[in-house]
Amino acid sequence: MSILDQNISLKEDLVARNNDDGTVVIMRMDESSLFYKIEGVSTEVWKGLNKGMSLKEIFAQIKTQYDVEDEQLLSDITKFIKDLESRELIAN
Repeated sequence: MSILDQNISLKEDLVARNNDDGTVVIMRMDESSLFYKIEGVSTEVWKGLNKGMSLKEIFAQIKTQYDVEDEQLLSDITKFIKDLESRELIAN
């Protein structure tokens, strides 16, 4: 099963702020004081997840915005999702 077929949702205890420079800062609203800064394609994936989009929809949207090979985009999305999982920022 491709990562694009997984149902991913953001944890409810997160707040994200869009910065003027295009980066996004994610904060966990608990005693951990976690701050996580993302940029590039990761911000597009995060924004899509925040809107409730599926990874397939996010992949298709990014393909229309950027000149990127499918394999590279899939690799970038996979790496980002695995990073979010390791930080316990998403549920699937």
